[in-house]
Amino acid sequence: MQSQMLYVSWEEVEQMCRGNAERIKNEFKPDLILGIARGGLAPARIMSDLLDVKTVFIVCAELYKNIGKTGNLKIKQDYPKNALKGKRVLIVDDVSDTGKTLSEIKGMVGKEALEVRVATLHYKPHSIFKPDYYSQSTSDWVVYPWEKEETKRELKK
Repeated sequence: MQSQMLYVSWEEVEQMCRGNAERIKNEFKPDLILGIARGGLAPARIMSDLLDVKTVFIVCAELYKNIGKTGNLKIKQDYPKNALKGKRVLIVDDVSDTGKTLSEIKGMVGKEALEVRVATLHYKPHSIFKPDYYSQSTSDWVVYPWEKEETKRELKK
């Protein structure tokens, strides 16, 4: 497990999304956003608002069993088949931690989409996948406002 916990507020999430959106607007116009559930749900919705992208799909991928412990990547809910064909897709997630989820999903999406870019709030230097856009780099375990209670429960175990 990482050395420290980094708690992020809703205001900080919004600031990070705004920073990413400004960089994206300068070089990429997505046709749709693909949010990675669960962590990427809130950032995907915020990014759709900031980038004025109305079409948002969700892929539910599960890698972590609990804090700092990974298992095999499972796709529990997928996006509609052929919906990405010929589209410019922005994949949005909260963090590129191990990078396994983002790497696999970008590979899947890349088989259909015209162009794929990835945005996250955080990027961890040890990750195997570096997003095209991210706001901060950290080695800490990041706790977002939408997972505070879950984190407390996991730490009690």
